[in-house]
Amino acid sequence: MIGKALFWNIRSVRSQKAFDRLIDLNRRHHYKYIALLEPFQGPHELEQYKRRLGFQNAYCNCAAKIWIFWDDDWTWEVVRDNIQHVSMRFEAGNVKFMVTAVYARCDALERLELWEEMEELAGNNQIPWLVGGDFNVILNEEEKQGGREFTSYEAMDFNQCINNCALSEVKSFRSKFTWWNGRIEGECIFKKLDRVLCNQEFEQILPTSKVHHLIRQGSDHAPLHFICNSEEESIIRPFKFLNFWTKHPKFRKVVEENWKVDFKGSPFLEFQAKIKKVKQALSCWSKETFGNIFNQVQTLEEEIRIKEMQLEINPSPGNRQELSRTEANLKKYRYMEEEFWRQKSGMRWFKDGDRNTKFFHNYVKGWRKKLFIPEITTAQGDNVTGNENIGAEAVSFFEDQFKETNTNDDDSMLDLIPRIITPLQNEEMGILPNKDEVKEVVFALNGDSTSGPDGFSGEFF
Repeated sequence: MIGKALFWNIRSVRSQKAFDRLIDLNRRHHYKYIALLEPFQGPHELEQYKRRLGFQNAYCNCAAKIWIFWDDDWTWEVVRDNIQHVSMRFEAGNVKFMVTAVYARCDALERLELWEEMEELAGNNQIPWLVGGDFNVILNEEEKQGGREFTSYEAMDFNQCINNCALSEVKSFRSKFTWWNGRIEGECIFKKLDRVLCNQEFEQILPTSKVHHLIRQGSDHAPLHFICNSEEESIIRPFKFLNFWTKHPKFRKVVEENWKVDFKGSPFLEFQAKIKKVKQALSCWSKETFGNIFNQVQTLEEEIRIKEMQLEINPSPGNRQELSRTEANLKKYRYMEEEFWRQKSGMRWFKDGDRNTKFFHNYVKGWRKKLFIPEITTAQGDNVTGNENIGAEAVSFFEDQFKETNTNDDDSMLDLIPRIITPLQNEEMGILPNKDEVKEVVFALNGDSTSGPDGFSGEFF
């Protein structure tokens, strides 16, 4: 879709050093979209830079504070042109998306106008949306080093805007600071003023996109080198018991039929064999009974749209009944979708009856981002990327950690440790628990989370 993009508060584009760097960056990366902020140049000079960068399309906002260059093959329209941002809607092939280049004002009150406009844009937008640039504000004290003490009142407005727009930050790499005041020692200040955000629709089609903060050369702001990436590594998804299965009338019968196994031996091995058989049966039963619940929701929404049109043309009892039946079916699948994301989020504090599928989904996405490991550095100083390579390196590392080089079989030192457990107490601790004790522990399990690698939740037991 976008490929590679550049957001840069270039400030000193008049200097030959900054301009040469811009030309070099574009020559090496072949950007599809470039947003330059505060170029200190007017619209009449835009054409010169457009030719030098090799773009056919360029735009200068009303205040001449934002320049934008984009791919020749994209169709486009300006959605909003403001002193603090330019929002443009593009179409590349059959994909529509919106990109907003931000250059926020230094004054907090003036930034409030920007936050309000972004929230208005979010309310009217249903397509993938990318927002990047200089926001002139930080979110927390970790995004600042040096200078006056951090105050949260300005960050609160920005945080609220991000939440109201349902945006999340694209993962960034290299230096966590993007701006430097150019001074040293006690007067030195670093901040993260520049960032790239995206909405849920953008993240769904390009889930592994990332931002590199390039070195500050030619400007006091770091260029934001954005890389669009839709290629997720194939992951084998383990079995996960879904709690909404228990509400189906045939669920108990499926479990009962597959709980019987022809097995004699250790109770633990017997239990493991039963769990394995039930797991396979439930996986097949779920595919046949529910299918892909997310695809079902989209299909049923389309069916309702068609049936509503049919009812308008012919408002017969039969058409009305068909519409009501499809709406009821959609309601059922939306409930399952919500239950799925609620269980995945694992929020025990969320009350039953509170419904917000989008909130649960965003929570899970955010948690996955935190757990994702893009690369690791080996003991030899090499950077390793990719799930398979990282996994192999982790196994190798811990294998070395747990290898014994010098073994000592002399256990005589244990005789020097005083015994504080009596033989009777030892025997009591080794007694198998009775059924009531087992039941008490099992029924105390969190219904939404799994108790082990078998994938069965507490709700199943």
